[in-house]
Amino acid sequence: MRTKRLINKIIRCAEDKGWNVNTERNNGMTIFEFCQFTPAGQDFSFSAEMKGNHLDSLITDMEDYYEGFDVDSEAYVWLDESGHGRNGAPYRMRDVLEDMEAAEKMIETLLDAVKALE
Repeated sequence: MRTKRLINKIIRCAEDKGWNVNTERNNGMTIFEFCQFTPAGQDFSFSAEMKGNHLDSLITDMEDYYEGFDVDSEAYVWLDESGHGRNGAPYRMRDVLEDMEAAEKMIETLLDAVKALE
């Protein structure tokens, strides 16, 4: 599959799951920036790289991000003076944690959809 066609297919797949997608091509690599609001309204995003025209490299990068996503650490970020009820973060600690668990599920759902493109 040609690179541009594959990129468009990935973008459509992500948009079908509610993500906004920006791409940047650089030295034979495509960088995808996936953005979506969490259920509590936090602007959540992550990047993943696809080398050449190889969907498997994008999937591997997304899997690495998903497996390294630490819900507790991500929630902790929002419990300081700039979060905790400010800047779009929920006030209650439980709500922050549940929102980051939802973000993890959003990543998993996107990853499964991209894997289905293989």
